[in-house]
Amino acid sequence: MKTKIYLQVIIATLLLVNITIAQTGKPQYVIRTEQNGVDFGTFTIELFPQIAPLHSAYFDSLVNISFFDSTAFHRVIPDFVIQGGDPNSKHLPRNTWGEGDTSQATIPAEFSAVSHLRSIIGAARDTDINSASSQFYVNVGDNGFLDSNYTAFGRVISGMDIVDLIVSVPRDANDNPNDKIEMFITKGGSTNIVPTVPLLTYPANMGIGLIVGDTLRWESDEDAVLFSLQISTNQNFDSLYLNTNVGRDFHRLSFLELGNIKYYWRVKASNGGNVSEYSTPQVFYSSITAPILIAPVMNEDSVSVTPKLEWQPVDGATGYKVLVSRAPQFYDRYIVVNVDTITITSFVTPELQETKSHYWKVYSLTDEYVGPSSGFSRFVTWSLTSIKSADKFLHKYSLAQNYPNPFNPSTTIEFSIPKVSQVTLEVFDIKGERVSQLLNEELNAGTYQFKFDGSQLSSGLYFYKIIVSTFPQNKYISSSATASFVEVKKMLLIK
Repeated sequence: MKTKIYLQVIIATLLLVNITIAQTGKPQYVIRTEQNGVDFGTFTIELFPQIAPLHSAYFDSLVNISFFDSTAFHRVIPDFVIQGGDPNSKHLPRNTWGEGDTSQATIPAEFSAVSHLRSIIGAARDTDINSASSQFYVNVGDNGFLDSNYTAFGRVISGMDIVDLIVSVPRDANDNPNDKIEMFITKGGSTNIVPTVPLLTYPANMGIGLIVGDTLRWESDEDAVLFSLQISTNQNFDSLYLNTNVGRDFHRLSFLELGNIKYYWRVKASNGGNVSEYSTPQVFYSSITAPILIAPVMNEDSVSVTPKLEWQPVDGATGYKVLVSRAPQFYDRYIVVNVDTITITSFVTPELQETKSHYWKVYSLTDEYVGPSSGFSRFVTWSLTSIKSADKFLHKYSLAQNYPNPFNPSTTIEFSIPKVSQVTLEVFDIKGERVSQLLNEELNAGTYQFKFDGSQLSSGLYFYKIIVSTFPQNKYISSSATASFVEVKKMLLIK
C-alpha cells in the first residue's frame, strides 16, 4: 500500500510542476530477463523525454523503486508486440495479468507522430486514452496503425534478438508465455547527442510540377524518430502553409494549391532527447492546374460515337493528354483512346462503341512534366443503326414516322438531309419536358436511321423533334448555322 501511495504522489508531482527526468539527453535502462530462474537474455532501451516527458519521468520513478522487478512479459504476439510491467504478474493468479491495479496512478496521453516501427516502446492503455500506467510494450514489427493512438516514449537500442526470443516462446490462448518470463530493470547511462540537420533530397531544389500525392523526402540520423516539417510561400516562414510533425523521413502531400506556386520547405529532426536546427530551406513549384471538362457533360447520353471532347484552357500548359476508358478506373486494359499530342482545347475521338458508357479525362502538359488530370466524366454513345444513303442528289429534308409504332421498348427513327447540316434530335414527354437528346452532331448529306431505346421510360405518348441547321456556303467565314428544317412527330410506347 505504501508503494501505491508513493507512486500516486510521484505522478501528482509530475503533473503539477511538469518536470522531466533530471538526466540530460536520453536515459538508458537495462532489462534483464529470467525464465524459471535461468537467465533468458538482456536488452537495453532508451527513453524520449523531449517527446514524452511525463511517461519518461514516470518510468524512471518506477525503476528507482524497483517496481518492475519480477513483473512478467505477460503478452507475446509474434510480428506485433511483447507487453509487460503489470504488478499483478508478480504474485497474483495468471488470469489477472494484464488487468492492472486500479489504484495505480495514470499518465495523461502524450501522443505524437513517432511511428510505431520495430523496436519502439509504447505505453499500454485501455479505452481511456489517459489510462496508461506501468504497462508498456515493445513493437517487434512495424505497427503503423498504432500511430497517434498510443504514446511512444522510447525504443530498444540493443538486444532486439532477445526481444525476438521472448515473442517466439510457446504461449497459451491468451498469449501468455507458458513459462513466466520475468524482468529486472536497472538504470544504465545516457546519451546527449544532438541529431544532425536533415538533408532535403526530393524534390531537388527549385523542383517543378509537384501535385497532391507527391512525396517530400529527406535524410537524417538513424536515431531520429520525429521530424518537424514546415512549408511556406514566404522565404522567412512568417506564415505557414503547413506545419506538422511526421514519424518518418518522408511526407506525402495530401493538399497543395496548384498554379505554378512557389513554396519554401524545411525540416528539423528529434531523436527523443534533442532537436536539430532546421535544414537550409529549399524551393519547389506546384504544378499548373488541371483542366476543367466542358463537354460532353457528366452522364450525357446519346453522344456521337466520334464525340468532340472539350475543356477549358490551362495557364502554362503547352499541350494536353486525353484518355477515354470503358471503365472509371482507367486501367490499360480499359483505355480505348490515349493521345498526348493535343495543342488545342478540344479533340474528336476515333470511332467508339455504340450505346456504351465511356469515361474520359484530360491531363495538362508542359514541356518539362505531365500536370494533374481533370476529374473524369462519363457519357453514353448513341446508336446510329445505319446510313441508308449518302446520295448527294437528295433534294429535301425529311423526318419519317418511327417504326414500329407503337413500340416496346425500342424503335427506329429515320431522317434525311440533302447537305452538311447540324442535326439535333430530341424526345419529349406529353408535358413538353425533354426526356432524351438523341443527337446533336454535324452530319454529311444522307439518310440516317437512329435506334431509340425507351426501356427507362413509362408507357405513354411521346414526341420526337428534329432541328436541322445549315451552314453558310463558306462555313470558314462564319461558323454560325441557321435553322432550315424543324419537324415534330408522335410515337407511342406501350409496355
